[in-house]
Amino acid sequence: MPTTRPRHPVTETDDITIILDEAALRWGNAPRSQLIRYIILDWAAAGRSPSSRASARAGLIGSLAGSAELYERSQDWPA
Repeated sequence: MPTTRPRHPVTETDDITIILDEAALRWGNAPRSQLIRYIILDWAAAGRSPSSRASARAGLIGSLAGSAELYERSQDWPA
């Protein structure tokens, strides 16, 4: 399909094949190129969810010198 937007080829390595096969179970028999789009959009949406942000903050606790108290207080922040 003609487009002026950038295109990004993806080589279907063994690990990508496994991921695409799992995506096909979730989204049916869509073309593999469409599955890649679904995976990216799903990943992006999950990264914006409150629980995902809280989980990311929890992973940062104490990861930077002198930051443990700062990030422990993040539990008071809205998710």
